[in-house]
Amino acid sequence: MATITDLHKLLQWFSPGYPVGAFAYSHGLEAVISEGGITDAAGLKHWLRDILRHGAGRNDAIFLVAAYRGVKDVRELSLAYNPSAERRLETTAQGAAFWRLTQGGHEKGLTYPVAVGYAAKAQGLPLPETVAAYLHGFCANLVSAAVRFVPLGQTEGQAVLAGLFATIDVVCEAALEASLEDLGGYAFRADMASMQHETLKTRIFRT
Repeated sequence: MATITDLHKLLQWFSPGYPVGAFAYSHGLEAVISEGGITDAAGLKHWLRDILRHGAGRNDAIFLVAAYRGVKDVRELSLAYNPSAERRLETTAQGAAFWRLTQGGHEKGLTYPVAVGYAAKAQGLPLPETVAAYLHGFCANLVSAAVRFVPLGQTEGQAVLAGLFATIDVVCEAALEASLEDLGGYAFRADMASMQHETLKTRIFRT
């Protein structure tokens, strides 16, 4: 069970102010919004719920758990699961920044969820709370991107995030019982969006 000290650290790690550069990435969301695929809060909530259940959210949670538990080959496999160059950049840039801030030193080719898993284990943080906080931060960052780019009001954005709490809990619980053999997904539109983003004429976000 998490202590108050643990919660302080997790809140700091996944706050918008923690300098891993999360604000620069939209996970392909910018491309979808540019094409008119998401125009309101309902569409955003549906999109993020699918990513959590069937896409990178679910897989990242499994990778984080595996890294925390010291599962062999998780580092290499997490790199291989990125469907595009931009998604690889997104996760490795944040992973390197997170590792430098929390553990010190420089690590290349370390994805964000794996870096979090290793650091949480090294610092004795409880696994369930770490996974939940990671997924919350992932969703909060994408909601923030949509608030700026759809645009949505901040109140609408926070309502979308609150509406994802139950899904985050389900994905977290499933990841704690999963193994690397359970990896996979079918959030194909999100994967395609990350590829289409590379060719946008005007871009605010790096991915």
